Amino acid sequence: MAMGVWMAGMLMALLPVVPGPDSGFVRAEGTRLTLDGRPYVMAGLNVYNAASDGNCWYPMSLGRSLRQMRGNVIRVWFFQRLATKDGRRDWRALDRVLATARRHGVKVLPVLTDQWGKCEWSGYKTESWYRGGYREIDPGGTVSYRDWVAEAVRRYRHDPAIAMWTLVNEAEAKPSGAADCGPGATGALRGFADDVGAVAKAASPAHLLTLGTMGGGQCGTAAQNYREVYASPALDVCEYHDYHEPDEAIPGNEFDGLAVRLAQCEALDKPLFVGEAGIDPKATGGLRGRARAYAVKMSAQFAAGVVGFVVWAWCDAGRTDGDAFVVRPRDPVLKVLDRWTRRKPRL
Repeated sequence: MAMGVWMAGMLMALLPVVPGPDSGFVRAEGTRLTLDGRPYVMAGLNVYNAASDGNCWYPMSLGRSLRQMRGNVIRVWFFQRLATKDGRRDWRALDRVLATARRHGVKVLPVLTDQWGKCEWSGYKTESWYRGGYREIDPGGTVSYRDWVAEAVRRYRHDPAIAMWTLVNEAEAKPSGAADCGPGATGALRGFADDVGAVAKAASPAHLLTLGTMGGGQCGTAAQNYREVYASPALDVCEYHDYHEPDEAIPGNEFDGLAVRLAQCEALDKPLFVGEAGIDPKATGGLRGRARAYAVKMSAQFAAGVVGFVVWAWCDAGRTDGDAFVVRPRDPVLKVLDRWTRRKPRL
C-alpha cells in the first residue's frame, strides 16, 4: 500500500501543472483571451527598455513610469544580454520588472530576442539562424538562444504577472538583411516555431506563447504563409503590427492586411493581438489628433476581434533617439488607453 501511494504521488508530481480558471494566468479560449474566467482585453504600451540600466536605451525607473502610464499591459525586452553581467547570469533587472508590474496591477509581455539585434549581441537574424543558428551560443552570451528560452521561461513559470511570451520581435527569415526573400523562409520559421515553441511550452505549460511577427507581408509570413507559420501547435496567439496608416482603422491590403490576418487566425481558432502600433503625430496634426486616430483604431480593431493593442513606445527621458512614435507623460493617448482598461494594483 505504501509503495502504491508513493508511486501515485510520483506520477502526480510528473504531470504538468495546468492553471485553473482563477489562477491569475491569461488564457486563450478560441479566438478570445480570458483572465480569471472573464473576457480579457489587453491595452497598453511598449516599454522595451524597462529592464535597462543604460544597456538598452536610457535607464528606466519603471515604478515612476507606471504611475504616469495607463493601460493594463507593458511589452518589454527580456533578452539574454539584459540578464548577463560580467559573463554571469544576473536576473535582478528582469525580476524587478515583474515585481514592479505586479505591484501596479499590470501584466507583462516579455520578448525573448529581436529580429534586428537591437540591445543584444547577435545582430540581424538570418534564415540560417532560424534553421539552426539559434542553437549556437550567442556572441557574448553564456548560452544559445534556445537554451535562453528554456532558462528564462522556466524561471518565471509560476508567475501570472506574465501575460504571454514572445519568441522574437518581428521575426522574418531572409538570407541577409539586404537580400530578397528565399523559397525556404516559411519552412525555416515554422520549424523554428515548432522547436523553440515546444521548449517554451515544456518550461511553462501555463503561459501563452506567440512567435512575434509584423504580419504585413514580411519574408516567411506573406499571404497564406502567415497561417502556415501560426498553425504551429506550440503557438497560442497570432501577432500583427500597425504602422504608417493613421487614417486606416483596419490597416493593410487584401493579401497581408489586418482583416486577412484576423480571418486566418480565426480559422486556426487562435486570438490575434496588435503588439506594436505607431502613429507619427505630424501625420495627424499633433498629439490630440494622434489620440483620436488611436481611439478610432482601437474601437474598430477590438470590434473586429483583436484581443490586444499595445502602443509604441513609452519615453519619459529627455531624448527620443529619433523615434517619432514615442508617448510621453500626459500624452492624450493615455486617456484613450484608460478607457479600455482599469488596473487592480496589488498593494
